[in-house]
Amino acid sequence: MNRELRRAAGKRRCIIITARIEGAISDALRFQADDFVICADGGCDRAAAEGIEPAVILGDFDSIGAPPRAASSARVLGFPAEKDDTDTMLALKYGLDAGFSDFVVVGGLSGRFDHSFANLQTAAHCLNCGGSIWLADAMNKATMTDAGAFVLWPEEGFYFSLFSWTESCDGIDIENAKYGAQNLRLTQSFPLGVSNEFADGPVTIRKRSGRLLIVLSRMD
Repeated sequence: MNRELRRAAGKRRCIIITARIEGAISDALRFQADDFVICADGGCDRAAAEGIEPAVILGDFDSIGAPPRAASSARVLGFPAEKDDTDTMLALKYGLDAGFSDFVVVGGLSGRFDHSFANLQTAAHCLNCGGSIWLADAMNKATMTDAGAFVLWPEEGFYFSLFSWTESCDGIDIENAKYGAQNLRLTQSFPLGVSNEFADGPVTIRKRSGRLLIVLSRMD
């Protein structure tokens, strides 16, 4: 399990479980006792199948046909299908309003491409609000960062790729990877940073400017 998915010291995580997940929820992360769990729409069925009890279940419930009956003390919030926010965005906003800044979205990176891209936009919104976020399942993990330096811990069987979410990311140094780089420039319109490999130990990524999208994908 990638170390970035563990919570920062002194912070509770908000876990958002979506309806579309490759593999099991347990493939994406290890839960901690004080994690706050939100199920977005059909994510409640996925959680129930693995014995996970959410604190909140919300969405328009188009994935399951009707609002669920909350197990134990879960709060259920229904929304109309005609709305501006996706169910995942609703869950993120709930978590932000509740004071969380450390998020893991379980799933949301497979199935319909428009939904996957919308979830990346949701991740960008999280950063805009001062939070940090990972999206993760058995096949892919993704995060974004505005920080000047980022340490990416190796995960066996995964490539890592770097993309510029902004128009460009400039002055990128990549250390301790199969394909290192110095003063690299990534743009939105050319996939120069795809399919890099871990060497021995963590990869250090430094940059001068821009918002970086980091993706780990399981090797075929």
